[in-house]
Amino acid sequence: MQNLNLPPDAAANTISLMIGHPDPTTLFTPEFQASVNRVLAAPQPFHALEYGQEQGNPALIDFLVDKFNRDQTLALSREQLMIVAGSTHAVDMIARLYTHPGGAVMVEAPTYADALHIFRDHSVELHGVPMDDQGVIIAEMERLLERLSASGNLPALFYTIPTFHNPSGTTLSESRRVEILKLAQRYGFMIVEDDVYRALEFDTHAPPSFFALAKNSGVSVTHIGSFSKTLAPGLRLGWLIASAEAIAGFVDCGTTQMGGGASPLSAQIVAEYCRQGHWEAHILHLQQVYQMRRDIMLAALEQYMPEGVTWTMPAGGFFVWVTLPENVFAREVKRQAQEHRVMVAAGPNYFIDPNSDNGQHNLRLTYSFAPPEDIETAVRILAEVVTGLCA
Repeated sequence: MQNLNLPPDAAANTISLMIGHPDPTTLFTPEFQASVNRVLAAPQPFHALEYGQEQGNPALIDFLVDKFNRDQTLALSREQLMIVAGSTHAVDMIARLYTHPGGAVMVEAPTYADALHIFRDHSVELHGVPMDDQGVIIAEMERLLERLSASGNLPALFYTIPTFHNPSGTTLSESRRVEILKLAQRYGFMIVEDDVYRALEFDTHAPPSFFALAKNSGVSVTHIGSFSKTLAPGLRLGWLIASAEAIAGFVDCGTTQMGGGASPLSAQIVAEYCRQGHWEAHILHLQQVYQMRRDIMLAALEQYMPEGVTWTMPAGGFFVWVTLPENVFAREVKRQAQEHRVMVAAGPNYFIDPNSDNGQHNLRLTYSFAPPEDIETAVRILAEVVTGLCA
């Protein structure tokens, strides 16, 4: 590929549209540092360094229960929320307690690659449900459930990232959420709602969560949230919302009883930070930061990509899912882009079988991590790679 005309700063440094991490410049604010200092300056700071209560930091639990009841018109009790060491801890714990080797688990196709890794660690049988621009296709899920029912291996759970999906950036419509709840009622599977991007909304409010919609339905929903996207991933801190009975089971499981509550020091710092009103203000700032970056990426895609390339239009979160023409393969685009110091993620790794045809013509682009001034440059380079391969 010729005549890329890279500016000196881009030529000297790799631009990553691959890493699904928050903007590093947002992670250590003066308000957060002040909260750290207040916790360490407390009369008995050693309490934050001891094993914590198994359910988690009580002050943080109370803050989150009050916030979610207020924001999402829920009726949570504090017995329905547990502090966890990020969404990874929650997904692993759910898989450990609610699945068994050889048992079926449904996931979206595509889905978060590391969640697939966790489920494979538990030796479950994974089944993907195809998606379109409104999320999971209900008819495809129903056909899969009928087939699994006939085989005698109904799924224990459905793992979903319904809001500002990773990797596609799409949001599952409210009507489809309701239809999935009806299927969960009929077939008896748990819905595991990994909702870590929910707060990062730009254009419109996110639809009600599965947990909110499932009220009085009898469907078991576990709702996962995290401070990793809206504060700092290094805190290793999130939350799990479920029935009081389910939370009691998580609190009583072996790893929780052995290790105590999740991240006691981080939880005490975050509780102090939230108590001062900083988290909600920070989220408003992040919405502006990431919406601006999304707009830069979408404008660059529109300006530079050749005919035949399409992409999703995320209303929040971190990701855009690009679909390439049939004669252009994602892994080759990734390889050539890397030669020109642009990193992107190829689609196959977000499917159960990365060697199948699924995802061979898709790229996941992330706008959260690269500096704004680099996003347009990276998309232009990527578009020139794609144009060359279309020829």
